[in-house]
Amino acid sequence: MKKRDISKTFEISESIKISCIRLLYCRNGITWNRIAVVLRKGYGNSVERNRARRVIKEIYREIKSSLPYGYDFIFLLTAEITDYKTAKMIMVSLFKQAGLMDASGKII
Repeated sequence: MKKRDISKTFEISESIKISCIRLLYCRNGITWNRIAVVLRKGYGNSVERNRARRVIKEIYREIKSSLPYGYDFIFLLTAEITDYKTAKMIMVSLFKQAGLMDASGKII
C-alpha cells in the first residue's frame, strides 16, 4: 500500500482493537487484499519492529485464504507482541469480530 492509500484507509475505515493489535479495514474496490503494518511511535528498536512486521505478515499469509477479497487491512501495533501463538489468536479474533470470518474460520 502507498502512503495515500494508508491515509485514506485511516480516514474511512472501521476499527477493532484486541489487546495490542488494532485492525483497521475498508473495501478497496479492487479484487485483492492489501495490508500494511503500522507500529506506534517508540515501538522498540529496529530488530523488534522488523520482527513484529514479519510475525504479522506471516500470520496474515497463513489465514488470508479464509478472508474475502477486496479489502485494505492495516494492523496497528500499540504494544509489543509477546509470542506468535498469541498474536495469531488475536488476529483471528479481530477478523471474526469484524465479520470477515465465521467461527469455523471460513469466509463469510
